[in-house]
Amino acid sequence: MISFFRNLRKKFLSQNHFSKYLLYAIGEIALVMVGILLALQVNNWNESKRERHREVSLLKELKLNLETNIENLEKDIAIQQKGSNYINRMIDIIDHKEPYTDSVPIFITRGSYVPDVILTASAFETLKSSGLELIESDTLRQRVIELFEVTYPYLMQETRRLEDQLWPAVVIPLMQKHFRTVNNMYVPVDYQALIHDQEFLNMWTFRGALRVSSTLRKRESAEETGRVITLIEKELAKKP
Repeated sequence: MISFFRNLRKKFLSQNHFSKYLLYAIGEIALVMVGILLALQVNNWNESKRERHREVSLLKELKLNLETNIENLEKDIAIQQKGSNYINRMIDIIDHKEPYTDSVPIFITRGSYVPDVILTASAFETLKSSGLELIESDTLRQRVIELFEVTYPYLMQETRRLEDQLWPAVVIPLMQKHFRTVNNMYVPVDYQALIHDQEFLNMWTFRGALRVSSTLRKRESAEETGRVITLIEKELAKKP
């Protein structure tokens, strides 16, 4: 093909057919440009295809991360609901000045436990390093960003802030005052002093309120995580 065009060009030049040669030259340039454009289009198509494969892979990984987060949050919620029950039971005991039973150390110990917030974000960090614009859907991209950069940080910050502020200044002094540790259980030193200490009751009641608030935030975060998973599933269903 190249030799054909070369011979044709020589023929036009040797016969002094300048106008024909000019048309030929323009055609040859146009042909080259079309070839370049086709090559660019194929390259862009291949690059787009690679990006879509990359997007699908990361969305699947992100979905797995979010499913893990829901599992962790639901476990925390279950633990905290039980903790709230222990706290409320101990409040009733103090309010009614009930006699001591072996259940008191259980209520105090389990009511005191607050699980740490553990959330997985490896896929989101990979997305950020790869470029969040890799997610084609504007709606999905925005919801993912809000979940990881607003909802989750707020949950962790508020949960830690409230507990951290209360723990060293109020909780520790009162726990040290009224309890000793036996086999990892809080056992009252003087039970009568404990149930008549209004400051301890106030602290214990406030911790119960914090537990309810923290549980509510975790439930809201779990629900929002579930909604984002639904968006991811819809987006993946559109992909080839």
